Amino acid sequence: MKDKKNQDIIQSFNVAIEGIIETIRTERNMKFHMFCAVLVLMVAVVLGVTRFEMILLSFAMVLVISAELLNTAIESVVDLISPSYNIYAKRAKDVAAGAVFLTALNALFTVYLIFKGKILRELSFLFRNLKNSYANLTFFILILIVVVVIILKVYFKKGTPLRGGIPSGHSALAGALFMGIFFLTDNAKIFYLAMFLFILVLQSRVEGKIHTVLETVIGAILGMGISYLFLTLINYTPL
Repeated sequence: MKDKKNQDIIQSFNVAIEGIIETIRTERNMKFHMFCAVLVLMVAVVLGVTRFEMILLSFAMVLVISAELLNTAIESVVDLISPSYNIYAKRAKDVAAGAVFLTALNALFTVYLIFKGKILRELSFLFRNLKNSYANLTFFILILIVVVVIILKVYFKKGTPLRGGIPSGHSALAGALFMGIFFLTDNAKIFYLAMFLFILVLQSRVEGKIHTVLETVIGAILGMGISYLFLTLINYTPL
């Protein structure tokens, strides 16, 4: 009798886990909630939140996920009972969705209250670190440009994230490096040598038929513009 009870408990756990996995697999909103939960936990660990703050974050995230599970269950039952349009079926789905929305707002507010001060301190530290280190600032700019280029390529749906498409990633990086050298040196020879290498990169992308002239020019302007913006914003002057 005891073994049967233990088996029933294990089976209950199995069913519950299968329900969570099925919801994650089939529901886009649940995928988004799980992604946000993992991201929040990672940021919380990096920022070093207190135990009480972690409890609040965990409770808020579990509340959202639980509400989404109930919402999915209600939608499934409603679709089974009323496959055709029904005003009461719509009301049930809307109310369940409203519950998810409220829990999501609560989680967002909780995250804001806990992370606001910590993120501002980290951003201030990053700003001071970038301002005091040209190497760190350059690395940050290059990473940012790579991210922006990939986002634009995905948006325009042309080429692949690492080859072809608009804008040219190589041209953008070359433009950023050229602008960095412009800020760094007062030597005219170095400046014109950097410009020559910059033009060679642009020319190679066009000659290799990887990018059009327009894609190359847009990439160059993008890289130079982002680099100039950050170098001017931080008001960098070479030591």
